[in-house]
Amino acid sequence: MSALQLFAKRSALVGPILGIWAELRTNRRAVLGLLAIVTIVVGYGLVWLNDAAARLRLEEGRERLRLQRVVEIARETEWPERVDASQQAREALEARLWTAPSEGVARADIQDWISGIGREVGLPNLDIRIELTKPPALPADLRQITATIAAQPLEAAVVAMLDRIERSPHLVVVDRLNLKQQPGPYLEMALIGYARIGAARDNAADVPK
Repeated sequence: MSALQLFAKRSALVGPILGIWAELRTNRRAVLGLLAIVTIVVGYGLVWLNDAAARLRLEEGRERLRLQRVVEIARETEWPERVDASQQAREALEARLWTAPSEGVARADIQDWISGIGREVGLPNLDIRIELTKPPALPADLRQITATIAAQPLEAAVVAMLDRIERSPHLVVVDRLNLKQQPGPYLEMALIGYARIGAARDNAADVPK
C-alpha cells in the first residue's frame, strides 16, 4: 500500500470521527445518549464479572472440599479391613442367591419353594406368577426374580408365611403386600430375589424348610 493510499484511508476514518466529535460538542442530547449507552455497557460488564467471580468462588469451594476429602481418605489406615469386610459381606450375599442351570429351572425351583411354604402354613391353593428380568446394572449371569402371589388367606396363615420367608436361606424380600378382608379375604404379595443362571444348584439350600 502506497503512502498516498494510507493517507487517504486514514482521512476517510478521521472524517467521521471528527464529525461525531463536533456533534457531541454542540448536541447535549447526543452526549447524554452516549453516556447512557456507556453506563449500560459498563453495568452489564460489571454484572457479568460479578457472576463470573461467583462461579469461580463456587468452583473453588467445591475443589477445596474435594481435595480435603482426598486428604482425609489418604490418612485413613483401615482400608485393608474394609476390603476384607466388604468381601465377606459379598460372599455372604452371593451364598444366598438362587442357583440354576437355566431360567426355566430357576422358575420351577422358586415356584416349588413358594408352593411348599403355602402347604406348610395352610395356603395350598396359591396363584403364583414368576418373572425373571435382567437389570442392566447386574452381571450377565444374574437375574432379578419377581414372584407375585395371590390367595384367599387366613390371618394366621399370612403371618406364618411371612415368618417362613424371613427365615429363608435365600435372599428374598417382600416388595409389596396387600391384604384385604372385605368383601372377602384376599392376599396379594410380591417377592423379589436374585438368581445366578448357569450355575449348579445347591439341592440342600433349595429344599423347602
